[in-house]
Amino acid sequence: MLRYIGARLLQMIPVLFGITLISFALMYLSPSDPALMMLTAQGSAPTPDLVEAVRHEMGLDQPAYIQYLNWLVGMFHGDFGVSHTFTAPVASVLLSHLGVTLILSLLALIVVLVVAIPLGVLAGLKHNSVVDYLIQIFEYSSFSMPTFWLALLLIYLFAVTLGVLPAISNSTMPEGYVLPVVALSFSYLGRLIGQVRVDVIEEMKKPYIVGLRSRGLSMKTIVRKHVLRNALMPSITIIGLIVGALLSGSLTTEIVFSLEGLGSMAVQAITTRDYFLVQGYVFITAVFFIVVNLIVDILYHVLNPQVNFTHTRKARTLKGTQAADASKREESEF
Repeated sequence: MLRYIGARLLQMIPVLFGITLISFALMYLSPSDPALMMLTAQGSAPTPDLVEAVRHEMGLDQPAYIQYLNWLVGMFHGDFGVSHTFTAPVASVLLSHLGVTLILSLLALIVVLVVAIPLGVLAGLKHNSVVDYLIQIFEYSSFSMPTFWLALLLIYLFAVTLGVLPAISNSTMPEGYVLPVVALSFSYLGRLIGQVRVDVIEEMKKPYIVGLRSRGLSMKTIVRKHVLRNALMPSITIIGLIVGALLSGSLTTEIVFSLEGLGSMAVQAITTRDYFLVQGYVFITAVFFIVVNLIVDILYHVLNPQVNFTHTRKARTLKGTQAADASKREESEF
């Protein structure tokens, strides 16, 4: 396992290099001048000489490849540059906004797991029943409801009409996270509910279920000890994707509720063409996704030790493979 983890960590280097290179190229090709935008935002008169002096101070008068190499060398030394938007080192700006995003994402993930998994299992066990249809309606509502629209509805209902929760969230108070967490988690509920429901339905159709029933095991025991273990394996991939999306995709929620997290910070950085801050944000987001994917692969092996690490990624793509293999092993016992 340690060898596999080490190999995956080494694979992160070219991936991160490619991601940062593409993001730098896109920012560099932007027609806006960061020096001019910074002076305008500060209220200074952007004379040609002043703009040129600021460009030289920011290193923007150097060739593009020199700018990128300078940033790359600084990154390896822990120096991501200085943000002209916040007039502070990029690393400190990222750290100051990271906490809000992590808390928001963690709470939203807990809501998704606590709500989606039981509903998905219930819908799968009650296939084609009234309960199943009601849960599917809830699932489709989750798919079709945009996060920003739901956030505005929540603000109107609970903040404006009822006045029980704040419209502008305060990250230092627990109640400030209630509406943002509900708005952020709702759009991901349907994805996990649908996946769990389909996997449970498929698992309940396996022949080994009949064998277990014939041995006198109750349906509750079969579901708890066999069906859930096999059916939830493919959902690990979906959960991993949700974690990565929550960490990097809370932008809309943070803006609507005025939370000072990474999402709202990224919008400011892009608006002001803060090259260094955008690069730092892209880098940390890419690290999140890569680390989450690595954790998902390790979880596959922990939950099913017979999964070979060399075939783990292929197994994740074919989401039903592990469940099918587990089913065959159960059948062979009888």
